Amino acid sequence: MIDAALRDALAGFDDAALATLTNPGLVRRAHRDVEEGKVRLLSGAAGKAAIEADGQRVELDLRGPRAADCACRSVAVCRHRIAAVIFVLTHEAGAAEDPASIDEPAEDAAGFVAAMDLARLEKWAGKAGWRAAVEVAGTATAVEPSANGVAVIFPDIEGPVRILRGQGFDGIVSKASKARTKAYHAAAVIAALRHFGRDLPDLGGETEQAAPAVVEIDLAFLARVKASLGEVAALGMNLAPLPLEEALFELSVSSRADSLPRLAALLRAVAAQMRLRRGRALDFDPDLMLELAATAFALVLALAGSDPDRRIALAGKVRREFAPSEPLHLVGCGGERWTSVSGARGVTAWFVEPSTGRWLSTSLARGAGQDPAFVPVEAWRHQPFWQAEPLAVLAHARIELAGSRRSADNRLSAPASARATIVERAAQADRNWPGVVRDWDDLRANWLDQVGRGLDGSETPTACLIAPSRIAPPYFDDLAQSLVWPVQDGIGQWLALTIDHEESVSTAIEALEATVRSGWQGMVLVRIARSGDRLSLRPVTLFGEGDPVDLSLWVRPWRRGGDRPAVREWLARLRPGAGRRFAPVPRSGTDAALAKAWRHLLDRAEVGPSLARTLDGDLAGHVQRLETYGLPHLAARLGDGGAGEGLLAAAYALLLARQQRCAVPLLQ
Repeated sequence: MIDAALRDALAGFDDAALATLTNPGLVRRAHRDVEEGKVRLLSGAAGKAAIEADGQRVELDLRGPRAADCACRSVAVCRHRIAAVIFVLTHEAGAAEDPASIDEPAEDAAGFVAAMDLARLEKWAGKAGWRAAVEVAGTATAVEPSANGVAVIFPDIEGPVRILRGQGFDGIVSKASKARTKAYHAAAVIAALRHFGRDLPDLGGETEQAAPAVVEIDLAFLARVKASLGEVAALGMNLAPLPLEEALFELSVSSRADSLPRLAALLRAVAAQMRLRRGRALDFDPDLMLELAATAFALVLALAGSDPDRRIALAGKVRREFAPSEPLHLVGCGGERWTSVSGARGVTAWFVEPSTGRWLSTSLARGAGQDPAFVPVEAWRHQPFWQAEPLAVLAHARIELAGSRRSADNRLSAPASARATIVERAAQADRNWPGVVRDWDDLRANWLDQVGRGLDGSETPTACLIAPSRIAPPYFDDLAQSLVWPVQDGIGQWLALTIDHEESVSTAIEALEATVRSGWQGMVLVRIARSGDRLSLRPVTLFGEGDPVDLSLWVRPWRRGGDRPAVREWLARLRPGAGRRFAPVPRSGTDAALAKAWRHLLDRAEVGPSLARTLDGDLAGHVQRLETYGLPHLAARLGDGGAGEGLLAAAYALLLARQQRCAVPLLQ
């Protein structure tokens, strides 16, 4: 007699779960063995069964087929173990349906997933594995509950991760490689908990403190990472070999990466880009991959040669560190709605400190699949913040903020102690505040002051107030698929403010077109981010006569007798007309030389080591050009950067130069 507890424990192993452990063909063969009578019960006990499958003895218990002992001694899950599980689930079931295939309410799945303890899960995954799990949980594209399990789909691994009822963490199954198993299995649990509406702590964290006070450096580990990054430069952008991708991920979740969260995150990002390259995905970004690999390489060198105090900063933070802030006098300057590539969504409000010109921000956000009831626009308008009004009010008011916490990159959190007191509602932006930009040549310096460069820098977007002296009508760029709004500074330079097609086009573009079509004048809150060797400036909030306009949060005025106009109507109005035609200002000779040198390194990485020498003839020209433009040290580094580690060193030097000279998008 088969114990009912054993049958219940194995109920999650339906054909799909068994195929995840092996393959569909082996499952079909195991079914055939059962149907042909090649499987029989030898003995049964509490939670155990001895089963003979095609002449092989299988010892099966509550832990499932992976932990079963089979006389065939196969290292992988063999068909005998699969047949034993099928036999247990169908034995003495008579004409009844297979218990694993009976449809039950999805709440059953929610119940057993909700019972999983996050503290135990974190311990099970390990420190580095848990950090990776938190990072990749937001990339889950679907969560599919069934009667006895939950399938979570990630784009970076083949097939779903299946959380099976009654099997615990060790019983989660997937086709993830050994290096990825714990990270992705823990990520699947996190994604499932979010899907079922469990109120999780902010695992991406704004309360966790920095890396340990003493960072232990394993030079042998850094040497392995350095060698792997050299292989990335030689092969990663050409062949993108799977073993190299797995090696990078394994290094990122190893115990020796516990105290190096920044390096671990970079290695995972490089591995993710390599997977996109191998799959020829449209999302693959060769510039980004080379930047990530070069930055990781520079970080390895810096960690190996730095003093202990410097290593603490280089190691990075496990999560963003928020420290108690002094009382702040702030003026809200608007906000924006956003969604990330991973599916996170939220709203961000921007504040300026009038006395210093320092910009600070705060956000209301949820991760992908987290809290389906969270609607960013509704939270912006109605959810009280800092024990005061909603962000829609605070983001346009003069406030005194006490008890808040601030990060190094000027993010503000919302602890229970934070309290905002509104001094003035509907406060207006002032042209006399420090940091208001009237000359577009000052924008790059403003951006660099806020983000820094290289290993000491941050790629987080920044904000700035600009005061145009004149504007031109916005137009839609069909080639770039973005709205372009030309604005002029006091010395006659035109600047392109853009709203990409991926943003809230139907709201932001219509709001901009409706606001500036009839002689608008005022100031603009812009969001600044780097894209390669250029800065991208997106208008966020307009300050003119009347109330400020938050473009992505704009509420369209009610119109009598009609719905909103079709997209094609206002796109047609935004086509370049008979007026002035604008074009990007050509880059300077130095910028062009840097861009060509960077392209040369990309070409060497993409053609692979066997063809890299065919590009040697071009190298001398790039080196001479950089020397001509007064960049001898950069020229020498490029000349030494043939392949592998030398290529990464040259790429990092060029990256620093490109960041330093990052051009604003001027028009002519």
